[in-house]
Amino acid sequence: MRKHLYVLPLLLLSMHAAMAQGMKEAPADKALVYFLRPSGLGALINFSFFDSAQVIGRFNGEKYMLYECAPGPHIFWARSENKSFISGHLEAGKVYFIEAQPQMGGIKAGVELIQVDPADTKRMERLLKFINKRKPRTFTQEELTELSTDLDDVLRRGMKEFQSIRSNGEMIPVIDNNKHIVVPPPATL
Repeated sequence: MRKHLYVLPLLLLSMHAAMAQGMKEAPADKALVYFLRPSGLGALINFSFFDSAQVIGRFNGEKYMLYECAPGPHIFWARSENKSFISGHLEAGKVYFIEAQPQMGGIKAGVELIQVDPADTKRMERLLKFINKRKPRTFTQEELTELSTDLDDVLRRGMKEFQSIRSNGEMIPVIDNNKHIVVPPPATL
């Protein structure tokens, strides 16, 4: 019976490592943010993603992207029919999961950005499977430049809306550095 007590944690650890095989570690001097859209709700509608006044990507459907950034303060936001903001002071060497959840909108799907809590094991298992089944959506510098040009007015209005929300004392979700994702070391045989 005692042998089985030791086998179960090892089995769970190896299962977690196998599921996280598609995850990337953050460089020691950068933070890494996964923007995940695992829901097919409003799949045809693009969500545009920003870091303050910088476009970092846009995609529709069930996809995800990686965003490597300098540690420090960040205002992440996404736009669809609405705008959703989340801010925080990211730490170097940490990996964060931000889920872009589609919301029912008046004309098209809305979006809500939510930090994923790694303690939510069912959600993490679902998201790790999602990552392992797909390659991240990537963007060339040319694509990001074109998006920036296309979304220039959106960028200005988005940052103005963020400042208005903050000055009115409304709550903006804050990224919790204790809820970073620990990437297990590669499994060895």
